[in-house]
Amino acid sequence: MSKGLLVLGPVPSIWPLESSFAGSRYLDLPYRIILTQERRKGSNAWLSVVEELPGCEAHGDTPEEATQALRDEIAAWIDKALERGEQIPRPRFQPTAADGRLSLRIPQSLHEALAHAAVREGLSLDQFVTIALAGVIRWRPGENEPSGRWIQSRAEDIVGDDEPRHGVRRAIMLNVWLLVLVAVAAVGVLVAAVVHGL
Repeated sequence: MSKGLLVLGPVPSIWPLESSFAGSRYLDLPYRIILTQERRKGSNAWLSVVEELPGCEAHGDTPEEATQALRDEIAAWIDKALERGEQIPRPRFQPTAADGRLSLRIPQSLHEALAHAAVREGLSLDQFVTIALAGVIRWRPGENEPSGRWIQSRAEDIVGDDEPRHGVRRAIMLNVWLLVLVAVAAVGVLVAAVVHGL
């Protein structure tokens, strides 16, 4: 297939409410229609498919014909599903464009912990949550986001970056050397005990 096009219905010119079948109310729902021109030439080169209704598709010589034929196929698909007592899938919701706002429901204790952490860092709660989220997903700002570098820098300070911190590496090395010294001392004590017959 080539040339894909996504159409979100209903389209008033193709979805009139003149149908009398039991499922006519479903024809007004905004199902996702994928319209594609197939590679073959000749008749019925356009394919229209309803994403939420498995197997519901129609062909046509033009995009309009394929979409118009799909209306009848949707009606037949829904009618058969209702006859079998099946639930009709609801249209998928279209994701909204990211506008920079996010509303969350979180446990009160988590909210309090985040508020305390924000105070410790000298940040507002919004700033702290933004920085923490950026750090967790290793977010990198786009070129058109002037505050992004500051957020990224703070996220690496709070959450950490991919490389272990220099101080942590030093502490691990000191612990390894301490373990080696303890092991050598233990072997020395064991050898002395064996030599003296204890």
